[in-house]
Amino acid sequence: MNYDSQELKLFQRHTRWWVFYMAVFVVVHVVLSSVGAFFHFLLDHEISIVEGWLHKNGWELTLFSKVFSLFILQKCLQIRLYRPRSIKGFLKDQWRLPNQNLIVIVMFLFISILFIGKPEVQTQNLTFFVYHFITYVSIMIWFMTDYFALVQLKDLFDPEEKSLSRWLLVIYFVTFLISFKMVIPDYFNTGLVIHLHFITMLFITGSKFRQWSNAFFYLALFAAPLATLFGMDPVWGPDFSPFKLHRMPHSAFLITIWMLSLAYYRYRHRWHWLEKIS
Repeated sequence: MNYDSQELKLFQRHTRWWVFYMAVFVVVHVVLSSVGAFFHFLLDHEISIVEGWLHKNGWELTLFSKVFSLFILQKCLQIRLYRPRSIKGFLKDQWRLPNQNLIVIVMFLFISILFIGKPEVQTQNLTFFVYHFITYVSIMIWFMTDYFALVQLKDLFDPEEKSLSRWLLVIYFVTFLISFKMVIPDYFNTGLVIHLHFITMLFITGSKFRQWSNAFFYLALFAAPLATLFGMDPVWGPDFSPFKLHRMPHSAFLITIWMLSLAYYRYRHRWHWLEKIS
């Protein structure tokens, strides 16, 4: 397929800047982790102590790397005179009420996962309020940082060709997956859920990523509580959560319920039309 040269330039710039953002995130995280481990080894600490430090401070390292990479992205764009829109201005101008279908799919996903997972109470973790708060806020910041990077690039370099936009979605997902595997050891098998959260965030914010309130409420009502309360935390797992899933839902089950949820979110109006004529 032949594309307009201008469209290809937008696509290439968009891709380069997104990969740059993800690369900065990975590099900064690796550097911070290495420096921390280096000083522990200077103090003759055992490897178990180093691993414990990296685990306990995992969210701090990850969030700093994420936010710093967004900061570097904005500064580099400004240096190149692209003038990215400020996050504060975007939040103010693009506020919308969340889609009502969002509540339905959040309830469906929650009930489905808890029904299969059969959560158990972890009495020893009930008073870890600080860790619960850190997990909740960290999940929100982690995903919203990626979202704001995406929306700024979409605002500056947005190819109108639909096939190019679809390729961008593939690039988003692949780079997110690679960065996740390079930064976070998936000891708790939460990688699939995290990737599904990311896909959902892209899906529910529209083709232009303008509906940030949908992403915010999805994270606040589902992704963050799932990690905080039930141990679906990519960094800490169930180590500090008040509940723990007795069994992790199978990958095929998770993919199926997410596909059904997103299909309902996108095509519910068509099903409603079919009900009227039946």
